[in-house]
Order: sequence, then structure tokens, then C-alpha cells
Amino acid sequence: MKTQNLNYVAASMDNINLKIEVHHIDDYCQIIERHHIKEVFVLQSSATFAIAYQHLLLVLPKNGYNDLHDYHASHHNGFTNSDDFYEAKELNITTFHNFEIMKSCGIEDQQTFLDIQNQNYLEGFQRWMEYKKEHTIEQPVCKNPYELFLFATQNKFENFNQFFEAFQKGFTNLLELNVAIEKGFSLAAEYRQSIQMGFTYYEEYKEAIENNIESFEEYEKKKDLEFDEKPAIHDQKVLLLILNKIEQGKKVSLNKIKQLLEGEIKTFHKACGNLPDWFTLSLKEDQDFVTYLLKNEKAVKLGDYDADGEFYEMKALKERSVLIDGSNVAHNSNSNNRSDAKLCNLITMVKFLKKRGFQDITIIADASLRHKVTDKENFQELEKEARYYVAPAETTADSFLLALVKSNHSLLVSNDVFREYRLRDPWVAANIDYFRLTFLVKDNDVIMPELEK
Repeated sequence: MKTQNLNYVAASMDNINLKIEVHHIDDYCQIIERHHIKEVFVLQSSATFAIAYQHLLLVLPKNGYNDLHDYHASHHNGFTNSDDFYEAKELNITTFHNFEIMKSCGIEDQQTFLDIQNQNYLEGFQRWMEYKKEHTIEQPVCKNPYELFLFATQNKFENFNQFFEAFQKGFTNLLELNVAIEKGFSLAAEYRQSIQMGFTYYEEYKEAIENNIESFEEYEKKKDLEFDEKPAIHDQKVLLLILNKIEQGKKVSLNKIKQLLEGEIKTFHKACGNLPDWFTLSLKEDQDFVTYLLKNEKAVKLGDYDADGEFYEMKALKERSVLIDGSNVAHNSNSNNRSDAKLCNLITMVKFLKKRGFQDITIIADASLRHKVTDKENFQELEKEARYYVAPAETTADSFLLALVKSNHSLLVSNDVFREYRLRDPWVAANIDYFRLTFLVKDNDVIMPELEK
């Protein structure tokens, strides 16, 4: 309707019977447009709009509107009175639906309403409510778009679409969502369950669920038993670790070995008293133990089983492979300057171990050690005495050494207590001291208490 270019004329009117009152704004505007009327009289006394039409006056009550354009816009945008229309106009709100929402929500400033509108909460609120009802979700409770806007904003969401996408995955906080995504999770239920179980990353959590594992502690136990081989026979792996902890030269009866294994396996039991589904058993009868002690390569290397006496005798430590923490030994001596790294310390250590009967000797060091030593000329002699390896790229020597100890049960020459690794790896915390040989390099000789036992 063309109502914007009309010329409004203030007027008064005597008693004239030739007038017709039009009841609807649309009809009034159509007459104006159809007959190309340009002037509209504004009759103050009767508070009406009037137009001359074929010797008649067609009048329309003003109902509080300043002009026909406002009247028409108010009607077509759902307003029922001029007071609401002009209040909404002051707030730059064009529809009664939005005005009603603003009033019912208690929104008092225009910018807040515009933010709610621009961020799609007005249209999105009903969609969100229907989703909650369909999926029987009670929290959070938001009674209107304004409350939903406040909740989402307080939880760092930038707009309704971002909030709703996260909500469908179970998240109501953007920071939580971002952390979960960083850890590989897409659903809040899985992310929160993983936290309760002690997991950090989705891949570990997923593997645990697939294996019916109930906690990260249980997951780590399984992972440690399978560190160097999959599939692993778990009770054999437990027994091998037990054998590694028995003192050199000690004789242990078959019954004692069975008792030790039974006690250690109990540490794997769940709260219900049963072993986890994933834990495999092979050592059930006495003959199973005998066969293992006589034929398993690693068990034979550790000790000798006497079938007649039914006991297992631990071999001397010299029969086992030994790893040397290159950087630790190079820096440790009773010299005046312990900050100096010396290859001669490593040479002294290797010769000491060889005199004690060790044959399988390997040095592992960081790549940086080669640049730190003060006697680089001794490298050639050192490499003649023992195997010298640099830890793989992007792996510290400590990590590589501990991985080798865990997989091969090698002895480890080091004064490092590996405090950082004990905090994050339960296996290291519980077992590393059984494999670690401490020392002091002194006057071209070595003092090693563990070999004096």
C-alpha cells in the first residue's frame, strides 16, 4: 500500500451527514491507492483521518496513530494498539511477536534484544524446546529466549546455532566442548564417563570400553602386560615379572612360585572379586608351571628349574642383559666438577661390569651427550668396549631406557630415580627399583652395592 507519500492536512468539520466511516485500515488504504488520492485530512475534533470521495468524506478513526503508514504497519505486524506499536518503534522492534517476547522476558535495553535477535535465539528457542521434549532432557530450565540467551552466553557460546549444535551432543559449555574435541571426543556422555573412569583421550577410552575395562588403572595394567607383545598370555607375563624380582642365587619352591603368582593375580581382580574378561590364564596345573620354567626362553635365562627338587634357582645378575644410562653415568663421579660429562666414566663402568661377568651390555644416551662430553677422543675406545646407541628422534633416552626395561626386563645402571616417570607410569613406580643398579664412579673404579649382595 502506498501510504508514505500522502499529504496530511489538519482540518475541522461542521456537521455534515454525508460521511462514511471505513472500519478497516486495509480497505481505507486500497481506496486511496485505487483513486490516486494525495491529500488526507486529519480531523482533530473527531480524531479521525478523512479523504474526499465523490462528494463524501470517508473517515477512519485514528486510534492513536500519527499517520496511515504507521497504522498500516502496526496492523500488518500484529500490533493491536498504537501504544504498543510506538513503544516498539522506539526500541526498533517491528513485530508485535518480538515486542511481546521482549516485554514478557523483562528485557529493558534495545541492544540486548538485538543481540538475542541477531544471534538467532528468538527463532531457535522453540526449536530447542521441542528437541528437549523429544529427547526427555530436563536441564537447563530456560522459560524464554532471553533466559536461553543468558545461559548460553554465560557458557561462552557466540550464537544459538553454535549452542544448539553443542547441546545436541550433550554439551552446555563451550570450554568443555573444546577440551573434549581436543581429546578426541564428540559426545559429552562419553567424555564425562571417560573422566569418571580416569581417562584423558578418546582412543584409550574407546579401547577400554571395547575390552570391558572399568578404569584407567585397569587399562594401564593390561597395557603394561601387553607392552612388548600382543596377544599376551597375561598370567605368564605376571609370573615373569615376579621371577625378575627374586634375588640372585635364591632357590624358590614350585609351591612358593604358585603362591606368589596367585597373590599377584589377585591385584587384577575387580571389585566383584572376578578377574577381568581380558585377563588370560594358562598356568593352572603344576605341570603348566614346570613346562613354563623349563621351556620359556626368558624364564630359562633368569634361572634354572630343578625338576627333582621342585625348585627354581635364580641365576646371578651377570647372566642378564644390562642397559647403561649413558648421560647419567657420564655425569656421575666423585670428581670436583660433576657438571662435566666424561666418556671415561662410561668406559670405567663397562670394564667394571665385564669383570663381574656381564656380557650383554648396551649404552643408551641422548644425542646431545656427544656434544657435552669433555673427552670426545674416547668415543672410539668406548664403542669398542660396548654397544653405544643414541635414543630415537623425538624420544628421550630416559623414555627409551624405561621402555626397554619394561619389555625386556633388562637391568638398568642409573642413579636417576625417574621421579617424573613414577608419577605418570604406575609400572615404573612399582617395579623400576627391582631393575635399577645404583653406582659411584671413583678413581677409575665403580662401587655398586647391588652386586655386593
